[in-house]
Amino acid sequence: MDPGRYAIRAFEPADYSAEARLAELSDPGYAPTEAMIRHWDEAQDAEPGRVRRKLVAVDRSTGTVMGFGEFSHTSFNFHPDKYWLEVMVDPSVRRQGIGAELYRHLEDEVLTRNPICLWGGARADQASAVRFYTQRGYRTRRELWRSRLDVATADLTVLPDRTGELSRSGVRFTTLAEEGAEDPEVQRRVYDLSHAASADVPRLGEYTPVSFEQYLAIELRNPLTQPESFFLAAVGDRYVGLSVLDREPAHPGTLHVGFTGTHPEFRGRGIAIELKRRAVTYAREHGIESLITNNDSLNRPIWSINERLGFRRLVTWLMGEKPARPAARPL
Repeated sequence: MDPGRYAIRAFEPADYSAEARLAELSDPGYAPTEAMIRHWDEAQDAEPGRVRRKLVAVDRSTGTVMGFGEFSHTSFNFHPDKYWLEVMVDPSVRRQGIGAELYRHLEDEVLTRNPICLWGGARADQASAVRFYTQRGYRTRRELWRSRLDVATADLTVLPDRTGELSRSGVRFTTLAEEGAEDPEVQRRVYDLSHAASADVPRLGEYTPVSFEQYLAIELRNPLTQPESFFLAAVGDRYVGLSVLDREPAHPGTLHVGFTGTHPEFRGRGIAIELKRRAVTYAREHGIESLITNNDSLNRPIWSINERLGFRRLVTWLMGEKPARPAARPL
């Protein structure tokens, strides 16, 4: 990087718009908005013990942010000694060492915290990103597949209607809107279900539950959450399954398929499949053109259902880990 042309400085609140712009350039059409990035940071940073460090690279002559980098703790797989690290650079100024310099600053700083490892990712279809990622020692542990479903052509025959059978066994189907999205008791019961159903979802690292307050911020008070498409299964007053469709800000005719899960005590009954059927039916009845979802490559059962429905892969993300401490030598 030419230090006469570019400078590295600490991130400021006014830089959120630039971060969102660079995110859109890095992942066109599916990047989070400025409002979503702010919301996510605030929700994560409210948790005790969380660390986040952001830097930007600016053009000295114009003050324009041309690069962004961050290391931070993560949610749902939080570990005090494991950090996610990412760098984004405006395509118009790539291959000038800006990303490398941002990464060097961030890695030097995070290593002072004596981490166990660093996590990072790269789009598999962006050769320069994959090269950057591998040259810095990241080794892919899994893949994340973004896929799309054409709602009009979805094959709902793979999701037979089991409403009657499940109703006779005491399972009731409802939505967050019907239950009362602002009802504290409802919120607590949804949180309890999510905690129980999330524990064995494939992810980097190990599952760690978030606090009730953080769950409210991330999931129930997320600006993209639609209570009417937050589908729930209940037995008595206990929620036992959920499947969520969220808004996609850049695509009015598209919804994002969020978490689908069942309480471990109620698995094997077809509850998750029925919830997914209801979600796709909702999308079709409301004129939604497509559904977008992300699947971990290790979550083959869910991917198998999605593939049979008609989901087709759009983008593959490589999800990697880089050890930051020397491996212990055998005695």
